[in-house]
Amino acid sequence: MSAPSSADREVGPVSAANLAGLDDGAIAALAAASVERLRVEAASPYLLIAEHAGNLVPAPWSDLGLSAPYLGTHFAVDIGIDALTRRLSQTLRAPAVVAHYSRLFLDYNRPAGEWDFMRPDLGGIPVPGNLAPDAVDVRLRKMIAWAPVEQAVIEAAAGRQALISVHSFTPVMGGVRRNVDIGVLWREPSPFVTSVLKTLGARGAEAGLRIGDNEPYDWRQAVGYTLNRHGLEQGRPCLYLEVRNDLLSDPETFELVSRALEDAFATVAMSLWPKPAVAV
Repeated sequence: MSAPSSADREVGPVSAANLAGLDDGAIAALAAASVERLRVEAASPYLLIAEHAGNLVPAPWSDLGLSAPYLGTHFAVDIGIDALTRRLSQTLRAPAVVAHYSRLFLDYNRPAGEWDFMRPDLGGIPVPGNLAPDAVDVRLRKMIAWAPVEQAVIEAAAGRQALISVHSFTPVMGGVRRNVDIGVLWREPSPFVTSVLKTLGARGAEAGLRIGDNEPYDWRQAVGYTLNRHGLEQGRPCLYLEVRNDLLSDPETFELVSRALEDAFATVAMSLWPKPAVAV
C-alpha cells in the first residue's frame, strides 16, 4: 500500500467544513447507523459484543484521509468477526451488539484517554484525520460511535449471566508467529472462565485447534474498556474471545472454528445456567 497522498492529508480542513454542516437530524442518523442489535428478545445467558466488527467511516470524515485498502486491514477491523458473531448469535440463540464503525474512527474498547481511542497511525503510517482532531470532532465522534454502542450494551447486558466480547487477531505480530488458534482472555477468575477454558480446550483438541489461556494477549496486562465497564464492574463473568483471522477467511476453517465455539459455549451454558440455556 502507498502512504496517504498530499490530497488525502487535506482531510482535516475538509472534515472541519463537513462537520460544521451536520445538523441534529444528520447526527442522529449517523448515530443510528453505528450499531446493530441481534436477537434482542433471546433468553440466552450470554451477550455477544463485537466492538470491532465494522470498517465503516461516516461520510463527513472522508475515510480519515486513508485510501480504501487501509480500511480492509486489521488496523481498521477485526477480520471475520462480523460473520462469526452473527453465526454464534444465531446458533446459540444469543443477543449480540455489533458495532459498524471502524475502530480507526473511534475504538469503543479503549478508554477515552488512551492514545488508540482515535489512533493517529497504522504502525508508523499516519492517519491524517486522526492527527489533530479538535474538540468538536471528538465530541461528535463520541455522540455518533460511542454513545449508541454504550447504550446498546447497557440495555442488552441487563439480566445476562456472562458477556463475551468477540475479536480476531493476526497470525504474525512483530515478526513473531502466534502459536494459538483461539484465545480465551480473562482478568478475574470465575466458574464461567474455568468452564470455558476446560470445555473449549477439549472441543479444540478434537478439532485440531490450539486454545490459548490469556494468549495471544494477556488481559491482565492490557486495557479493555468494554468488559471492564460492563462485565467486571457490574459483577458479571466475562471474557474476550480471540480467533486467528486467517481461520475465519476460509469457509472450511470458519466452519470448524464456529462449530467448536458453538459446542463449547452451549455446553458451558447448560452446565452453569441450565434453565435459559439452549443446546446446539
